[in-house]
Amino acid sequence: MLEECLGVSEKDRLLCYMERGTILYDMNAYKESTEVLLKASRLIKEQDIINIADQSSSVLINDRILTYKGEYSERLWVHTFLMMNFLLQYNYESALVEAKQALEVFDEYPDSLKDDYFTRALIALCFENMNMPDDARIEYDKLAEGLGGTAPGPEPAATGKGELILFIGEGRVPQKTSIETVIPPSIRISIPRYRDCSEPLPVIIRTDDIIDSPFEITTDMGDVAQTSLNERASQYLARQTLRAGAKEAIARKVGDKNEFAEVIVRAILFISEEADTRSWETLPGSLTLVRLSLDPGVHTVEVSSGNSGTAFINEIDINEGKRLYRAIRF
Repeated sequence: MLEECLGVSEKDRLLCYMERGTILYDMNAYKESTEVLLKASRLIKEQDIINIADQSSSVLINDRILTYKGEYSERLWVHTFLMMNFLLQYNYESALVEAKQALEVFDEYPDSLKDDYFTRALIALCFENMNMPDDARIEYDKLAEGLGGTAPGPEPAATGKGELILFIGEGRVPQKTSIETVIPPSIRISIPRYRDCSEPLPVIIRTDDIIDSPFEITTDMGDVAQTSLNERASQYLARQTLRAGAKEAIARKVGDKNEFAEVIVRAILFISEEADTRSWETLPGSLTLVRLSLDPGVHTVEVSSGNSGTAFINEIDINEGKRLYRAIRF
Protein backbone atom coordinates (compact mmCIF):
# COMPACT_ATOMS: atom_id res chain seq x y z
CA MET A 1 0.00 0.00 0.00
CA LEU A 2 2.89 2.36 0.80
CA GLU A 3 4.61 1.75 -2.55
CA GLU A 4 4.69 5.23 -4.14
CA CYS A 5 1.42 5.97 -2.23
CA LEU A 6 -0.51 5.80 -5.50
CA GLY A 7 -3.46 3.85 -4.09
CA VAL A 8 -3.91 6.08 -1.07
CA SER A 9 -6.72 8.63 -0.76
CA GLU A 10 -5.70 12.27 -1.19
CA LYS A 11 -6.96 12.83 2.37
CA ASP A 12 -4.32 10.42 3.68
CA ARG A 13 -1.53 11.10 1.19
CA LEU A 14 0.59 13.04 3.69
CA LEU A 15 0.42 10.16 6.18
CA CYS A 16 1.55 7.73 3.51
CA TYR A 17 4.56 9.87 2.61
CA MET A 18 5.56 10.20 6.27
CA GLU A 19 5.20 6.47 7.01
CA ARG A 20 7.06 5.46 3.86
CA GLY A 21 9.81 7.98 4.53
CA THR A 22 10.39 6.64 8.05
CA ILE A 23 10.44 3.01 6.92
CA LEU A 24 13.00 3.80 4.23
CA TYR A 25 15.08 5.70 6.79
CA ASP A 26 15.06 2.68 9.12
CA MET A 27 16.18 0.54 6.16
CA ASN A 28 19.19 2.88 5.72
CA ALA A 29 17.78 3.90 2.33
CA TYR A 30 18.51 7.55 3.03
CA LYS A 31 18.34 8.84 -0.54
CA GLU A 32 14.95 7.21 -1.17
CA SER A 33 13.67 8.38 2.23
CA THR A 34 14.74 11.93 1.38
CA GLU A 35 12.82 11.89 -1.90
CA VAL A 36 9.61 10.77 -0.17
CA LEU A 37 9.87 13.17 2.77
CA LEU A 38 10.53 16.09 0.42
CA LYS A 39 7.16 15.23 -1.16
CA ALA A 40 5.64 15.34 2.33
CA SER A 41 7.21 18.75 2.97
CA ARG A 42 5.85 20.15 -0.29
CA LEU A 43 2.41 18.67 0.36
CA ILE A 44 2.22 20.31 3.80
CA LYS A 45 2.76 23.70 2.17
CA GLU A 46 0.13 22.98 -0.48
CA GLN A 47 -2.40 21.85 2.11
CA ASP A 48 -2.14 25.07 4.08
CA ILE A 49 -4.80 26.40 1.69
CA ILE A 50 -8.04 25.54 3.54
CA ASN A 51 -10.36 23.21 1.69
CA ILE A 52 -13.84 24.69 2.24
CA ALA A 53 -15.62 21.51 1.13
CA ASP A 54 -13.57 19.53 3.63
CA GLN A 55 -14.51 21.87 6.47
CA SER A 56 -18.21 21.83 5.59
CA SER A 57 -18.39 18.03 5.51
CA SER A 58 -16.64 17.71 8.87
CA VAL A 59 -19.31 19.89 10.53
CA LEU A 60 -21.96 17.28 9.77
CA ILE A 61 -20.00 14.00 9.88
CA ASN A 62 -16.66 13.86 11.77
CA ASP A 63 -13.06 15.09 11.65
CA ARG A 64 -11.86 12.02 9.72
CA ILE A 65 -13.50 13.57 6.65
CA LEU A 66 -10.83 16.29 6.73
CA THR A 67 -7.64 16.03 4.70
CA TYR A 68 -4.88 15.07 7.13
CA LYS A 69 -2.43 17.96 7.42
CA GLY A 70 -0.23 16.65 10.23
CA GLU A 71 0.05 17.64 13.87
CA TYR A 72 2.34 20.58 14.58
CA SER A 73 4.95 18.12 15.87
CA GLU A 74 4.70 15.95 12.75
CA ARG A 75 5.22 18.97 10.52
CA LEU A 76 8.43 19.65 12.41
CA TRP A 77 9.59 16.02 12.32
CA VAL A 78 9.38 15.88 8.54
CA HIS A 79 12.24 18.41 8.57
CA THR A 80 13.97 16.55 11.43
CA PHE A 81 14.16 13.34 9.42
CA LEU A 82 15.21 15.25 6.32
CA MET A 83 18.06 16.84 8.28
CA MET A 84 19.19 13.41 9.48
CA ASN A 85 18.92 11.99 5.96
CA PHE A 86 21.02 14.78 4.47
CA LEU A 87 23.65 14.57 7.24
CA LEU A 88 23.92 10.80 6.78
CA GLN A 89 24.60 11.56 3.10
CA TYR A 90 27.07 14.35 4.06
CA ASN A 91 24.99 16.91 2.20
CA TYR A 92 25.47 19.75 4.67
CA GLU A 93 23.99 22.50 2.49
CA SER A 94 20.65 20.73 2.09
CA ALA A 95 20.63 19.84 5.80
CA LEU A 96 20.95 23.55 6.60
CA VAL A 97 17.99 24.34 4.31
CA GLU A 98 15.87 21.91 6.32
CA ALA A 99 17.22 23.32 9.60
CA LYS A 100 16.01 26.80 8.62
CA GLN A 101 12.59 25.42 7.67
CA ALA A 102 12.44 23.59 11.00
CA LEU A 103 13.14 26.89 12.76
CA GLU A 104 10.15 28.40 10.97
CA VAL A 105 7.94 25.64 12.38
CA PHE A 106 9.42 26.21 15.87
CA ASP A 107 8.63 29.92 15.54
CA GLU A 108 5.07 29.21 14.39
CA TYR A 109 4.25 26.76 17.21
CA PRO A 110 6.68 27.61 20.06
CA ASP A 111 4.59 26.30 22.96
CA SER A 112 3.76 23.02 21.22
CA LEU A 113 7.35 22.19 20.29
CA LYS A 114 9.45 23.65 23.10
CA ASP A 115 10.37 20.19 24.48
CA ASP A 116 11.78 18.86 21.21
CA TYR A 117 15.38 19.12 22.35
CA PHE A 118 16.69 16.64 19.76
CA THR A 119 15.58 18.74 16.78
CA ARG A 120 16.93 21.92 18.37
CA ALA A 121 20.36 20.28 18.87
CA LEU A 122 20.24 18.92 15.33
CA ILE A 123 19.62 22.41 13.96
CA ALA A 124 22.63 23.70 15.92
CA LEU A 125 24.74 20.91 14.44
CA CYS A 126 23.68 21.92 10.93
CA PHE A 127 24.88 25.47 11.63
CA GLU A 128 28.17 24.13 12.98
CA ASN A 129 28.75 22.12 9.82
CA MET A 130 28.43 25.28 7.74
CA ASN A 131 30.84 27.19 10.02
CA MET A 132 28.10 29.41 11.49
CA PRO A 133 29.03 29.34 15.21
CA ASP A 134 26.93 32.36 16.20
CA ASP A 135 23.75 30.77 14.83
CA ALA A 136 24.64 27.48 16.49
CA ARG A 137 25.18 29.23 19.84
CA ILE A 138 21.71 30.83 19.63
CA GLU A 139 20.18 27.36 19.32
CA TYR A 140 22.29 25.96 22.18
CA ASP A 141 21.20 28.90 24.36
CA LYS A 142 17.55 28.11 23.57
CA LEU A 143 18.26 24.47 24.35
CA ALA A 144 19.84 25.42 27.69
CA GLU A 145 16.83 27.58 28.53
CA GLY A 146 14.45 24.73 27.74
CA LEU A 147 16.45 22.34 29.91
CA GLY A 148 16.31 24.61 32.93
CA GLY A 149 19.36 26.78 32.48
CA THR A 150 21.99 24.07 32.04
CA ALA A 151 24.63 24.43 29.32
CA PRO A 152 24.01 21.57 26.88
CA GLY A 153 26.36 22.71 24.12
CA PRO A 154 29.06 20.17 23.19
CA GLU A 155 32.66 20.74 24.20
CA PRO A 156 34.77 22.29 21.42
CA ALA A 157 36.46 19.61 19.34
CA ALA A 158 39.94 18.92 20.67
CA THR A 159 42.88 19.27 18.34
CA GLY A 160 43.74 15.98 16.71
CA LYS A 161 40.30 14.45 17.34
CA GLY A 162 37.44 13.33 15.11
CA GLU A 163 33.76 12.99 15.96
CA LEU A 164 31.18 10.21 15.69
CA ILE A 165 27.57 11.41 15.68
CA LEU A 166 24.75 8.95 16.36
CA PHE A 167 21.03 9.36 15.74
CA ILE A 168 19.34 6.82 18.01
CA GLY A 169 15.64 6.02 17.73
CA GLU A 170 13.99 3.81 20.33
CA GLY A 171 10.57 2.18 20.55
CA ARG A 172 7.38 3.46 18.92
CA VAL A 173 5.53 6.73 19.36
CA PRO A 174 2.21 6.20 21.21
CA GLN A 175 -0.85 5.67 19.05
CA LYS A 176 -3.75 8.08 19.00
CA THR A 177 -6.95 6.95 20.65
CA SER A 178 -10.11 8.78 21.71
CA ILE A 179 -11.95 9.85 24.85
CA GLU A 180 -15.72 9.41 24.54
CA THR A 181 -18.38 11.47 26.32
CA VAL A 182 -22.16 11.10 25.89
CA ILE A 183 -24.53 13.99 26.61
CA PRO A 184 -28.28 13.19 26.67
CA PRO A 185 -30.30 12.71 24.64
CA SER A 186 -27.90 11.57 21.91
CA ILE A 187 -24.86 13.84 21.68
CA ARG A 188 -21.54 12.00 21.47
CA ILE A 189 -18.27 13.86 21.97
CA SER A 190 -15.14 12.08 20.76
CA ILE A 191 -11.78 13.74 21.55
CA PRO A 192 -8.42 12.47 20.21
CA ARG A 193 -5.47 11.88 22.53
CA TYR A 194 -2.25 9.88 22.55
CA ARG A 195 -1.96 6.78 24.69
CA ASP A 196 0.26 7.07 27.74
CA CYS A 197 3.82 5.87 27.25
CA SER A 198 6.82 5.08 29.39
CA GLU A 199 9.78 7.44 29.61
CA PRO A 200 12.72 6.86 27.26
CA LEU A 201 15.35 4.52 28.63
CA PRO A 202 18.90 5.85 29.09
CA VAL A 203 21.41 5.10 26.36
CA ILE A 204 24.74 3.54 27.34
CA ILE A 205 27.72 4.06 25.04
CA ARG A 206 30.92 1.99 25.13
CA THR A 207 33.86 2.77 22.89
CA ASP A 208 36.48 0.03 22.64
CA ASP A 209 34.89 -1.56 25.78
CA ILE A 210 35.15 1.68 27.78
CA ILE A 211 31.95 3.43 28.95
CA ASP A 212 31.75 6.97 27.57
CA SER A 213 29.89 10.06 28.82
CA PRO A 214 29.29 11.88 25.54
CA PHE A 215 27.18 14.90 24.69
CA GLU A 216 23.65 13.49 24.58
CA ILE A 217 20.22 15.07 23.97
CA THR A 218 16.90 13.17 23.96
CA THR A 219 13.35 14.03 22.91
CA ASP A 220 10.36 12.08 24.22
CA MET A 221 8.30 11.98 21.03
CA GLY A 222 5.10 10.98 22.83
CA ASP A 223 5.24 13.97 25.18
CA VAL A 224 5.84 16.43 22.35
CA ALA A 225 3.09 14.84 20.23
CA GLN A 226 0.56 15.12 23.07
CA THR A 227 1.52 18.73 23.81
CA SER A 228 1.15 19.50 20.13
CA LEU A 229 -2.31 17.89 20.07
CA ASN A 230 -3.35 19.77 23.22
CA GLU A 231 -2.36 23.10 21.64
CA ARG A 232 -5.00 22.74 18.95
CA ALA A 233 -7.69 21.50 21.33
CA SER A 234 -9.71 24.68 20.83
CA GLN A 235 -9.99 23.92 17.11
CA TYR A 236 -11.52 20.46 17.41
CA LEU A 237 -13.65 21.46 20.41
CA ALA A 238 -15.10 24.29 18.32
CA ARG A 239 -15.89 21.84 15.52
CA GLN A 240 -17.41 19.40 18.04
CA THR A 241 -19.68 22.15 19.39
CA LEU A 242 -20.80 23.20 15.91
CA ARG A 243 -21.33 19.59 14.89
CA ALA A 244 -23.31 18.70 18.02
CA GLY A 245 -25.60 21.69 17.48
CA ALA A 246 -26.09 20.86 13.80
CA LYS A 247 -26.85 17.19 14.50
CA GLU A 248 -29.32 18.08 17.26
CA ALA A 249 -31.09 20.53 14.96
CA ILE A 250 -31.35 17.89 12.21
CA ALA A 251 -32.76 15.29 14.63
CA ARG A 252 -35.39 17.67 15.99
CA LYS A 253 -36.40 18.78 12.51
CA VAL A 254 -36.97 15.13 11.52
CA GLY A 255 -38.78 14.50 14.81
CA ASP A 256 -41.30 17.26 14.07
CA LYS A 257 -42.62 15.05 11.28
CA ASN A 258 -41.91 11.51 12.49
CA GLU A 259 -40.81 10.48 16.00
CA PHE A 260 -39.61 7.05 14.87
CA ALA A 261 -37.54 8.61 12.09
CA GLU A 262 -35.99 10.92 14.70
CA VAL A 263 -34.81 7.90 16.69
CA ILE A 264 -33.19 6.42 13.56
CA VAL A 265 -31.54 9.71 12.61
CA ARG A 266 -30.20 10.21 16.13
CA ALA A 267 -28.69 6.72 16.07
CA ILE A 268 -27.00 7.34 12.72
CA LEU A 269 -25.63 10.71 13.80
CA PHE A 270 -24.44 9.22 17.11
CA ILE A 271 -22.55 6.42 15.37
CA SER A 272 -21.02 8.76 12.80
CA GLU A 273 -19.26 10.80 15.49
CA GLU A 274 -15.66 9.64 15.61
CA ALA A 275 -12.42 11.29 16.67
CA ASP A 276 -9.67 11.66 14.10
CA THR A 277 -7.08 9.19 15.41
CA ARG A 278 -4.84 9.27 12.34
CA SER A 279 -1.17 9.86 13.13
CA TRP A 280 2.40 9.17 12.01
CA GLU A 281 2.72 5.72 13.59
CA THR A 282 6.19 4.58 12.47
CA LEU A 283 7.96 7.31 14.43
CA PRO A 284 10.24 6.17 17.26
CA GLY A 285 9.16 6.76 20.85
CA SER A 286 12.31 8.80 21.44
CA LEU A 287 15.17 10.31 19.46
CA THR A 288 18.63 10.76 20.97
CA LEU A 289 21.55 12.70 19.53
CA VAL A 290 24.96 11.46 20.70
CA ARG A 291 28.26 13.18 19.88
CA LEU A 292 31.46 11.24 20.60
CA SER A 293 34.89 12.82 20.36
CA LEU A 294 37.37 10.09 19.35
CA ASP A 295 41.02 9.73 18.46
CA PRO A 296 41.75 9.11 14.78
CA GLY A 297 41.80 5.44 13.91
CA VAL A 298 39.52 2.43 13.94
CA HIS A 299 37.09 1.95 16.85
CA THR A 300 34.27 -0.35 17.92
CA VAL A 301 31.23 1.39 19.42
CA GLU A 302 28.59 -0.46 21.46
CA VAL A 303 25.21 1.17 22.03
CA SER A 304 22.64 -0.30 24.42
CA SER A 305 19.28 0.94 25.66
CA GLY A 306 17.39 -0.80 28.47
CA ASN A 307 15.89 -4.08 27.35
CA SER A 308 15.99 -3.15 23.67
CA GLY A 309 19.23 -4.99 23.03
CA THR A 310 22.66 -3.83 21.93
CA ALA A 311 23.86 -2.44 18.62
CA PHE A 312 27.49 -2.77 17.58
CA ILE A 313 29.13 -0.40 15.13
CA ASN A 314 32.31 -2.20 14.17
CA GLU A 315 35.44 -0.76 12.60
CA ILE A 316 34.45 2.89 12.73
CA ASP A 317 37.27 4.73 10.98
CA ILE A 318 37.64 8.18 12.54
CA ASN A 319 39.60 10.88 10.70
CA GLU A 320 41.09 13.93 12.36
CA GLY A 321 38.83 16.98 12.17
CA LYS A 322 36.02 15.05 10.47
CA ARG A 323 32.50 14.03 11.51
CA LEU A 324 31.10 10.57 10.87
CA TYR A 325 27.34 9.89 11.04
CA ARG A 326 25.45 6.71 11.89
CA ALA A 327 21.78 5.96 12.63
CA ILE A 328 20.52 3.25 15.02
CA ARG A 329 16.93 2.13 15.62
CA PHE A 330 15.95 -0.03 18.59
